[in-house]
Amino acid sequence: LSLSIIIFISLLFLYLFYLSIPSLYDKGRLQKDLSAKLINEFNINFSISSEINYSILPSPYILIKNAKIFNDDVNNPKEIVQIKELKIFISQKNFFRQSDLTIKSILINDANFFIKSNDFSFLNNYISKKFSKKKINIKNSNIFYKNENDESISIFSISSLDLFFDNKKLINQLNSR
Repeated sequence: LSLSIIIFISLLFLYLFYLSIPSLYDKGRLQKDLSAKLINEFNINFSISSEINYSILPSPYILIKNAKIFNDDVNNPKEIVQIKELKIFISQKNFFRQSDLTIKSILINDANFFIKSNDFSFLNNYISKKFSKKKINIKNSNIFYKNENDESISIFSISSLDLFFDNKKLINQLNSR
């Protein structure tokens, strides 16, 4: 009985040590790796700040403070979203190599979307493309619709919004509560 308790505690300690490996990653390289993975997997141009933290609970995730999203105009990129908290949930499969990090889903919390009429073509292009199978969850955020003089015309509140590609129905899903 005591041997099994010692083995259990040892395994638990090793597992917790394994889960803490991402806290040792080089943050500069992690910032670049995550930006590239987000563009490739979600087709979104995130600008990630250097305020990066790692947490194990409730599921391993990387917390990024003060991130931004830019439109896809290469010549004149325009900021369209300011995010106070971006949580990138990661798979536990391989923490030994930083470059092998796999994103499971992302949570955008407390964000402000600034939309003008000329941004509708960008939004329409994004929605018409196939979403990622991995879920994007947006919580506690606001959409500000602005006119040409940068004055807010309307403000919409988002308590919860999920974006993902449904494999069963083979369509993009946008669920809001």
